[in-house]
Amino acid sequence: MTSETTDYFISYTGADESWAAWTNDVLEGAGYRTVVQLLDFTAGGNFVTDMDDALRSARRIILILTPAFLESGMTKAEWTTVFRKDPDGSRRLIVPVMVKPTEIEGLLGPRTRISLVGLDEDTARGRLLDGLSPARSRPRPPAPFPSAG
Repeated sequence: MTSETTDYFISYTGADESWAAWTNDVLEGAGYRTVVQLLDFTAGGNFVTDMDDALRSARRIILILTPAFLESGMTKAEWTTVFRKDPDGSRRLIVPVMVKPTEIEGLLGPRTRISLVGLDEDTARGRLLDGLSPARSRPRPPAPFPSAG
């Protein structure tokens, strides 16, 4: 593990490793720097210090949100570490990405999330990258004139 600054730490459970790998590939393909356990934590390393380094070096955290994610004590430790830096969400440090239908309660409940549930790959890629863009930074077609009548 290196301590250089990264754009995103991708938090996931083992059951959702394929979503973490896909998300990582999409982000790296778009020029983001990422850290993800399946690629960046190597044999012989110290998992706890690698995780600590990853969370400290990442500007933001992406949560691969599934029911299994919410049941995991490890993922809870990861996102709550970031939550204390951004409790009201104004800095957008926690980015939940829902990949399976998931009932969200508690502190993550009010967080705006990116939903990829049921989307094809191209649509999901676009939705993910659009969702990571700063607000109002992407062009949209002009709104139609609201006729009176």
